Amino acid sequence: MDLVATDDDSPWAWSNQHENYYRSQWDGEQGKWVTIWKERTDSAVLEDETNLAKAGVVYRKLDSFQEAALQSFMSARVDRQPTRSSLPNTMVTEAAPGDFVYQPITNAQDMRIVQLAPGAFGQEINCTLHVCSVEFEYPVDPTKQIDGTKALTFLTPTFHAVSVATGEPIWYTALSYVWGDPSLVRSILCNGKPFRTTKNLYTALQYLRRTDSVVNLWIDQICINQTDLEEKAQQVILMSKIYQRAWSTIVWLGEEADNSTKAHETLVAVKIALQYHTAEEAPSMEDLGRLDLPSPSSQAWQDLSKLMSRPWFRRLWIIQEAVLSHDVRFLCGRRCIPWNDMSLFAICMADNNLESLLSIGGSGEREESMSGINRIRMIDRMIGYKWSFPRQSALLSVLVEGRGSQATDARDKVFGIVGLTATTLRPDYTLTVKAVYTAAARKILDANSSVLIDLLCCVDHEQPPMESPSWVPDWNSPLQATSLGYNGSSRGIYQATKYSKPKWSFHPNNASLNISGFCFDTIHSISMLAETDLKDLLVQGSPTSQFILECIDRITQHCDECYHDGNLFTAFWKTLVAGKDHSRFQKAPPEYADIFALLFDTATGRSPSFSSYQPTNPKRKLTLANLEVRRPSHIYRQMQVAYQAALQGRRFGITERGAMGLFPRGTRVGDRVCVLEGGHVPFVLRGREQGTGYRLVGECYQHSAMDGQIMSAPGSEFCEIEVT
Repeated sequence: MDLVATDDDSPWAWSNQHENYYRSQWDGEQGKWVTIWKERTDSAVLEDETNLAKAGVVYRKLDSFQEAALQSFMSARVDRQPTRSSLPNTMVTEAAPGDFVYQPITNAQDMRIVQLAPGAFGQEINCTLHVCSVEFEYPVDPTKQIDGTKALTFLTPTFHAVSVATGEPIWYTALSYVWGDPSLVRSILCNGKPFRTTKNLYTALQYLRRTDSVVNLWIDQICINQTDLEEKAQQVILMSKIYQRAWSTIVWLGEEADNSTKAHETLVAVKIALQYHTAEEAPSMEDLGRLDLPSPSSQAWQDLSKLMSRPWFRRLWIIQEAVLSHDVRFLCGRRCIPWNDMSLFAICMADNNLESLLSIGGSGEREESMSGINRIRMIDRMIGYKWSFPRQSALLSVLVEGRGSQATDARDKVFGIVGLTATTLRPDYTLTVKAVYTAAARKILDANSSVLIDLLCCVDHEQPPMESPSWVPDWNSPLQATSLGYNGSSRGIYQATKYSKPKWSFHPNNASLNISGFCFDTIHSISMLAETDLKDLLVQGSPTSQFILECIDRITQHCDECYHDGNLFTAFWKTLVAGKDHSRFQKAPPEYADIFALLFDTATGRSPSFSSYQPTNPKRKLTLANLEVRRPSHIYRQMQVAYQAALQGRRFGITERGAMGLFPRGTRVGDRVCVLEGGHVPFVLRGREQGTGYRLVGECYQHSAMDGQIMSAPGSEFCEIEVT
C-alpha cells in the first residue's frame, strides 16, 4: 500500500477504545484518508504527543546562511544595546531577605524563559529563569528560489528565541492556561528562591515536568514581573511574538476529572463519524447508533459537555495565544488532544446541529459547553484569516470575537487581543477602563470611517451609561443578543437606508458623534424579555407559549392597520426570526412559514390562527407528526436556532405607527426608532433628560423598515443627530 503522509510531523492521538495511537494519512491507491495505528510503548504520554521543547535539543539544524544571520544579529545587538534610561522604568522588585527578586529586563525585545528542572511527579518544583530575545527573525535566503523566480523564495519560519547570554537558539514551549483562584497558592523554587504560583499552574508544572531532561517553557505568571506595571505593559506588547516564536504551545485544561478520558473518546468518535457529512446530511438523533455514536441519553455527552465547559475556553488571552501559535495541543491530565481533533469535532457538532446533546441539566451549562465549541470555531476562522492576510485583522473584528471571554482586568479586553492587529495601541494600565474602550473606538473609526454602523451594532447596553459615551461598546459586558447588523453579510438581507454611505463627524467635545439620520417612529408598547425555547411553544402554559400568545394578542389589536394588505402572519413569523435563517447569513426560507403556522394553531387552539396564512403546498397539510420526519425535522431544528438567535436578549414591541419589531432589552416606552445614513438596520435612541442629543440604546429589527420603506415615505429627510 502506497501511504504518503501530507505532514510527517503530524501528531499522534490516543484512542481509548482501541488502546493505541493513531493519525490520518493519505492512501494513494485508494484515493482517500486512512487511519494509521501505532502501538503504545509505555504508560506515559508519548514525547511526540506533547512536543515539549527540551533544553539542549536542536530541533532544526541551521544552515550556513541561517547561522550567519544569527551571528550578525547578535553583533548588531551588542552595538546598539540600549541603556536602562531608554527603557520603561522597570524596577527590581523589593523583597524580604531570602525571597524571590526579579532582575530587570534591559531590552524592549527581551523576555524570560522558565527552565523546568527534571524530577518525579509530586516532588518539589525547581526552575530557573533565562533571558532571551524574540527580536530575531530569519531573513529571506536569496539563493533559495522556486523555479528560478526571484520573487518566490523560501522563508524560514523562526520558531525559537535567542539566548542573550550565549547567542544560541532557545526552543521553548508556551503555556496557555487559566491562572485559577489567586487565593490558592503553592510554593516552588525559582532561581533557588521561594516563588508562589497559583494551584492550577503548580499542577500543570507537575504534569509538564520530565524525569530526564530540562523543559524550556514560557509562562506569563513566572516570566513576567506581575507587580511591575511598566514591565507588564512592555511584555504584553511582545506577547504576539512570544507565541509566534514558540516551538509548540500546550493548552492546559486541568487534571483528568468528570470522566474526561471518556469525553476524549467521544470527541474522537464524533470527528471520525461526521467529518465528511454535510449540513444537508445532518443525522437525526435516531441515526447516532448507526454512526457508532452514543445515544442522546448517554452519559458520554454529559462528560463531553463538562470537558468543553472547562474554564480555559472562556479565557480572553487564549484567542491570541492559539491564533498565533503554529503547533497547539491540549493537555488534560496526561491525555493529549491535537488541535485538529478539537477543531474537527467543533465543526462536526455545529454543522450537524448536535449542540443540544451537550445540555447537562441546565441552560447555563449548555451555554458554557457551546461557548467552548464556538470558541474553537472562532479561533479557526481567525487562523485562516491570519494566513490569508498576515497581521491585517481589524481591531473591531477581534474585539467582537473576544467579547464573551473572561479577563481579570477589564482593560485586557483590548490589550489582550490588540497583538492580532496592525493597530498601534500601546497597553497602558494607568488608564481607566472607560478611557481604554473610548481610545479603541476612536482608533477603529480613525482607521476606517465606513465601519461606524458596524461599531454601533456592537452596542448592547442594559441602559445607556451616564459616565461614558453611549456609542462606545462595553467590551467587558458579554453580548446578551446576537447582533443583527454587525456581520457584513447582513447588508444582503437588510437595507434600511438602501445603499447610502454613513456620514458623521466627531463632536467638538470629542465624546459625542454627529451622525446623519432621522427618527421615524416611537415605541408604544414593549414586552418582557423574550422566551427563546421554541419547542416549549407546544407545552400549554409554558413561558414560551405565554410569550407568543401575548404577542399574537398585541399584534391583532394594534397592527392590523400597518399590515392592511393581509401580511400580518408573514410579518409576525419573520419578526420572530428577524428575517434570517439559522446561519444568519441568508433570508429566512418560506418553509419556516408552514411550521410556524402549525405551531401557532396548536398554541392558540384555532386553525387557522391567522387568516392571512397561505400554505406553501396546499395539497400537503403539515402535522406535528411530520416534524419527526427527516426533512421537516431538519428545518424545524434550524428554525429553533434562528428563533433563539433573533430573540435572545431582546423584547417584542409595537410602535406608535403600529409596526412590530424586536428591540434591545433596555428599550422603554417613548424611545425613538431611527435610521442612520448608511445604516442597514434601524437603531433605538433615547432623548437625554437634560441637554440636547440622544443616548444610543442599540440596534433593532422593525419589520416595516428593513427594506428601505422608510426612505420612500413622505418627509424622510436626513438631519444631524448628536449621539452622546
